Amino acid sequence: MPSTRDDLVRDLRERITTGRIAPGSHLTESALAEEYAVSRSPVRAALRELADEGLVSVEPNRGAFVTEWTTSDAAEVMEIRALLEAHGAALAAARRGDGHLRTLRGLCDRMDQLDEDRPAEYRVAIAELNHTFHLTFLEAAASPRLFNITKDLALAPMMSGSFHYYSDDEMARSLSEHRQIVDAIASGDAPRA
Repeated sequence: MPSTRDDLVRDLRERITTGRIAPGSHLTESALAEEYAVSRSPVRAALRELADEGLVSVEPNRGAFVTEWTTSDAAEVMEIRALLEAHGAALAAARRGDGHLRTLRGLCDRMDQLDEDRPAEYRVAIAELNHTFHLTFLEAAASPRLFNITKDLALAPMMSGSFHYYSDDEMARSLSEHRQIVDAIASGDAPRA
């Protein structure tokens, strides 16, 4: 059970981005305070932070609701991410360290193994590793502003949960593309990355 405001934010963020709390769900301070066995103050602060991230919308006199995303919202976020992450991958090709490469390859290995073994909730686990993968190459880009701008886009619920809707072929293609990105970064090939 989360014990601090940061833990509460992290837990709620994870539940929202994986779809365990559905878009449009009403989040009441009193119910969350009871569920997490905390006062309403940390819940209120957590909801404000999640609203700042775009995961929750706060409506006057109605309360907080998990943000609902339209198809055009998803398309816009994907276009912006594609631009920013392509730039980040190119920078990573020039600036990455050996530790970044080890981490990226390890994440690819773990995602491949999950896809092969397919344990319960394997797609949730792949989505979490995918998020870490993207944050890792953005970190390797050594551009703090780019990292801070882009990391929040990857948290959008329709981004984090997208693996749930992939066909087997789409999953295989995605995992293969992750390897290609790592190979390009490893070889210092910024345009290919």
